[in-house]
Amino acid sequence: MQPTPPPSRPVAASAAQPVSRRERNRQDKIRRILGAATELFAERGYSAVATQEIADAADIGTGTLFRYAGSKAGLLMLVMNEQLRLGVERGITLSRNGTAPTEAILALVAPLVESGCHHPENTAAYQRETLFGSGPEREAAAAHVARIECAIEEILRRYVATRGMRPGRDLGMAAHVIYSTMYMDIVRVCMGRAPADSLTNRLRRSVDYLLDTLVRPPTDRGTPPG
Repeated sequence: MQPTPPPSRPVAASAAQPVSRRERNRQDKIRRILGAATELFAERGYSAVATQEIADAADIGTGTLFRYAGSKAGLLMLVMNEQLRLGVERGITLSRNGTAPTEAILALVAPLVESGCHHPENTAAYQRETLFGSGPEREAAAAHVARIECAIEEILRRYVATRGMRPGRDLGMAAHVIYSTMYMDIVRVCMGRAPADSLTNRLRRSVDYLLDTLVRPPTDRGTPPG
């Protein structure tokens, strides 16, 4: 049976189309599943949590649980996809409020960074499922990657609108390079190839370097980003 793909967040009711009791119950189950899985994976890590524990914490049966995610990996995908959605929202909001581009870009991937530092296996399992898994959760993960790159490009466009840009640069490609570099730094931590405690600073240095190299005009290099 194909798992029912839940929305990333509950659908708001409208005056013309009120949400039915059945839909409200479904959304309530989704919230409880996401809340329970998020808390348990964050506290103990992916391998230490059983699906029965998630079902018990959400106060539902395992059959109901698997209607919304077809596997334990699917549950992790639901959790991380939602966290990445929130990260993108926060990064864009920071940029619109005038936060420096490096910090706004780091906020986009903060959920992956936090997971990679505290429970590397969570991020490793998520990336494995994103690359090799199947089903609606994987499609949602691929869409989130595209949204992160688009969000980086939006942040860059907002920056160059007031500070200028190096001639001949492609902001879409710059966003792709920045995300790819951050992704590899995060993966190295998850694979035990780099220390977790310096990940945020390493990402900050990488993003600053790439902004200097790919985006900032020569007259703006070395000045505090804004």
